[in-house]
Amino acid sequence: MIYKNNIEVKKTQTERCKTKHPIFLIHGAGFRDDSRFYNYWGRIPDALKKMGTELYYSGQDAWGSIEYNAGILKKKILDAVKKTGTKKFNLIAHSRGGLEARYMINELGMGDYVVSLTTISTPHFDSKTMDLFVKLPEFLYKFVSIFISFYFRLLGIYLEASPDSIWFYKA
Repeated sequence: MIYKNNIEVKKTQTERCKTKHPIFLIHGAGFRDDSRFYNYWGRIPDALKKMGTELYYSGQDAWGSIEYNAGILKKKILDAVKKTGTKKFNLIAHSRGGLEARYMINELGMGDYVVSLTTISTPHFDSKTMDLFVKLPEFLYKFVSIFISFYFRLLGIYLEASPDSIWFYKA
């Protein structure tokens, strides 16, 4: 009898996080989902998958604009719809990824594909850090932006063809 109970516990644990709709994880600025060195989300994706969650990564650019990255996210969701037939998704977004998800939903007409949006540390009402950063003199801001792009390209995190972290200043 004890053995049978253990089997049932293991079975229910493998479906403990199974959701009706798959989850898209949407990362924040300066990182990529497909880094060779680490997973942006740590152990969370593996744990969710082991417990029955169907999971997708957003794959947007590390330093792309909110508008551009929302377009990438829209394409990824529509690709998942074509591939799986699933028409609704739960979105979990961190930091700037939450702004990109909101833009995709509201401005790119993707609300019908979203069941829920959960944001973690998203600057919905502005970012004091970025407010200070963009007040730097333009030459200093450009220097820092060039360094950021070069640094992330060296690490292999920044996989875009032409890095442009200066867009923050232009926005």
